[in-house]
Amino acid sequence: MLDALTHTAVVTIGMYILLLAAYAGTARLFDCTDADRPDKIQPGKVLSAQMSRRDRLKSIVSLANIALMFALGDTLYTRLHLGFAEFRPSILSVILSFVGSMILFDTWFYWMHRLIHQKPLYRWVHRWHHLSVTPAAWSNNSDRIVDNLFIQSYWMLAHFLLPISPWVLVAHKVYDQVSGVIGHAGVEYGGPLCTPPSPMISVTHHDQHHRYFNCNYATHFTVWDRLMGTLHPDHDRELRENLRRRAEAGKPSAM
Repeated sequence: MLDALTHTAVVTIGMYILLLAAYAGTARLFDCTDADRPDKIQPGKVLSAQMSRRDRLKSIVSLANIALMFALGDTLYTRLHLGFAEFRPSILSVILSFVGSMILFDTWFYWMHRLIHQKPLYRWVHRWHHLSVTPAAWSNNSDRIVDNLFIQSYWMLAHFLLPISPWVLVAHKVYDQVSGVIGHAGVEYGGPLCTPPSPMISVTHHDQHHRYFNCNYATHFTVWDRLMGTLHPDHDRELRENLRRRAEAGKPSAM
């Protein structure tokens, strides 16, 4: 029992440091605080200093909760030997389990996200996150603990849902953290990787979710939103326009 508690504590601290470093590094590189940028998705709009401070502090706290849930799942798997045994280690198994986890988490996220947008759950679970109508990088994990429990508990239960190495799950969580921060950045950084018909999520996708509320619920792919009719009807057109403006802004000015 003591070994399990020690393992949980060590993994919690390690994951928290890793996620906080990934969060802070990504936010420093991609956050947009210039309202006058020509490629800003919501031109002329940025979070107020008060909202920005609120989001930053809340995200730092929420990361600790995510790290604890990840550590609890890891302890159940590595110390108590509960959950599916991982595939035999190979390059193929790493790729398959990583992609499988992305698909599974995207499904989990989509349906949990839609659930907490329904009355009466929205008001006491998810409303806090949507106070930031113009999101910024530090808005990504600005939420209540109960919101975390609905969406981020995947990381505690993943080993019960698919055979995956703990290290592959760590890699997926870091990817999720980085892509989530970029998704709140306010500028379309997706590039050709996210251009339709690609199923990959863009910054525009989640920015529209904050603006229009009842649309664009997924986190990695647009597939569920397209299948369920919850993709914003102007998504593809706006995405292409935002990509064009981003490309134009990145070109050196003529001398």
